[in-house]
Amino acid sequence: MNWLITNFLVILFVVAIPPNQVNATAEELPECVVITHCVRRDFKVNDIENAFKKATKIISETARTKIIEQTDSFIHAEAKTKWRRYTDDLLLKAIPEKGIIQVRSESRVGIGDNGVNKRRIDKFAYRLMSEPEAST
Repeated sequence: MNWLITNFLVILFVVAIPPNQVNATAEELPECVVITHCVRRDFKVNDIENAFKKATKIISETARTKIIEQTDSFIHAEAKTKWRRYTDDLLLKAIPEKGIIQVRSESRVGIGDNGVNKRRIDKFAYRLMSEPEAST
């Protein structure tokens, strides 16, 4: 029985949507498939354009994080974990129709992350909601 559960989890992990298949034209970021190593949250904002600029600044200033794709409403960044330097994918999407910034952080390796992705999103949320707006 344990073998069956383990194989199911491995298959589930393999069929999750790879980050290179998520693009800037998608309406929303994909839901998390394996919730033990992925977090997706929506942040309601009043001024979507300034909030996205601020989010971009936050991501660009985050340690061990590199933006690898960026448009006016989408960011794909790679974040290295502090301890083992695993690469996680950090995605941001501005959705003006809903007035939200959507953020998704997911580990590329394993089925657990020891809370790394949740902490990453929590720190991002704190900075997004508490720091002054980005200057233009």
